[in-house]
Amino acid sequence: MKRSRSILLPLLATGLVRTELQAQSAQAISLQVSGLYNGLYGDVFGAFKNGIGGEAQIRYTPGALSVGAGFQYTAHGRKPSPPTDPEPVDASLYGGFIEPRYRIHTGSNVIAPYVSARFSLLKPGFDGGSLSFSSTFIQLNAGGGLLYRLGPRFNLDAGATFGYNHQGGGTLTGVTSDGTPVNERVESDSGTNIVVRLGLAVGLGG
Repeated sequence: MKRSRSILLPLLATGLVRTELQAQSAQAISLQVSGLYNGLYGDVFGAFKNGIGGEAQIRYTPGALSVGAGFQYTAHGRKPSPPTDPEPVDASLYGGFIEPRYRIHTGSNVIAPYVSARFSLLKPGFDGGSLSFSSTFIQLNAGGGLLYRLGPRFNLDAGATFGYNHQGGGTLTGVTSDGTPVNERVESDSGTNIVVRLGLAVGLGG
């Protein structure tokens, strides 16, 4: 009896692990590419408008808990800076992020809801001139999403997180589109944001 239990328990444990992995990814390493919506609320950078763009990430999934790291880019409109600039200044936010997530077991090998956190360290960029900003932009979010299994290597991922923005104080320098030199101090500020993602994850390896 004891011998039977010693054989049966590892088999059951292996089966449970496989069930956990199948609902997320059959491979421990996956590559994900997604479209991204980055909604910004507050007075950060003199009212950045909401932006759209994309992200790419590598994710490690040993079990229900997984960790992803990648790069994101979103394009944003922005009011003229300084106000005397006759043309609106388009802008972007780009940089790296880390996103841990935990899959909620529902007994399904096809659909897998999850909860997640997201930490992004971003840099602003500006078009329509030659402007640069000396500080960074932080987003700290929490939320969740849903994975839908398309096949042995493919998952559809739809998720959203809501959280906190912080713009560090710094100096905006350069030349605007009409040739006006800029050298102005930008104070630190904070606000909120929502990040919405729709993407495809591809399992790598065996």
